[in-house]
Amino acid sequence: MSRPRIVFVAPYAWPALAGERAGGAFDYVGGAEMQQARLARVLAARGHDVWMITADFGQPRRVEIDGITIERAYRPYEGVPGLRFFHPRGSGVIAALERVRPDIVYQRTAGGLTGQCALWARARGRRFVFACAHDFDTLPASPFLSNPRDRWLYRWGLRHADVVLAQSALQQESLRVSHGIEAQLVKNVITVPPAPRLEPEVARVLWLGTVKEDKRPRWMLKAARALPGIRFVIAGGPPPPPMSDQHHRALGAEIEGLSNVELSGFVAPARVPDLMAGATLFAHTSGAEGFPNTLLEAWASGVPSVSVVDPDQAVSLFGAGVRVDDEDEFVEAIRGLMYDPDRRRALGTAARAYVLEHHSPDAVARSFERALGLEAPEANARATGAA
Repeated sequence: MSRPRIVFVAPYAWPALAGERAGGAFDYVGGAEMQQARLARVLAARGHDVWMITADFGQPRRVEIDGITIERAYRPYEGVPGLRFFHPRGSGVIAALERVRPDIVYQRTAGGLTGQCALWARARGRRFVFACAHDFDTLPASPFLSNPRDRWLYRWGLRHADVVLAQSALQQESLRVSHGIEAQLVKNVITVPPAPRLEPEVARVLWLGTVKEDKRPRWMLKAARALPGIRFVIAGGPPPPPMSDQHHRALGAEIEGLSNVELSGFVAPARVPDLMAGATLFAHTSGAEGFPNTLLEAWASGVPSVSVVDPDQAVSLFGAGVRVDDEDEFVEAIRGLMYDPDRRRALGTAARAYVLEHHSPDAVARSFERALGLEAPEANARATGAA
């Protein structure tokens, strides 16, 4: 029996897949792209026939990386604004789907692309799988979708998906209430280092993400002013065009007067484990998320967190860190943990144990296979540590 061909339609995932081989063509890797790259690697390692359609960043038309065949579609910024949604973007994705001819089309993140993929799958008699990347994807109307065309296409694609995947129990409930959809739970995947790291000699609070206003990196500046003896690292670059880099520039100017704050640029995915290894505490200040990759990366390394969000109650039920509601609580939580090493280590141990149980490559791959009714081709399966 032949294996079903699974294709991930992820236009901006090439840098996440290629790493240093991408050659710095695009200094931005989003959380949804990282998750798709990781999941694709895990499934390929288990023997599945995995493909991915990405934009054209200068790579060959068809290339294989880690057992995944990547088919390129369109150049990221090619075309006339307003019309390029249809051509070359929409037409490029459809043409790539026609070349790949998958049995299962997987698309993640709410948008017009959801409807385009669902339409192609429905016309060709193939299965369409939509995966939520943010809590907003589950709402009756996502604040991220301001274009009526995108809102309509997304709702149509969501309603016509054969399988809808949620990252958390909260997203499952929201999809049930808002859309009458019974979603399957497939958590985000992360590779856990073989041993937890030793805490660094220099105390550092790390913030990692795309530097933009809604993620609230300025909270780190308030903490830095209140705690001058502690080093604060804000790691990340501005969002990609056409989004503005104004917040990143303004933050850089404000940091110039703070000797205990460092603002770095874009951090390539391959550098994140080393960055986490040098952190004493991880800070997450965005108020609306799906299941942040950065929290998983910190917890996998045994780094406890101070966060506004508590995805799937990992903080409240499993003790992966401390949850706060506002800037003042954020500062006080950092103060308390930085001067209480025993509690900090206990939280870090609990965080790592949580990730091992719920987000390991094997656990996530099995939940994905169950959700889609797939059997792992065990005869060809290899170790799933490739995520």
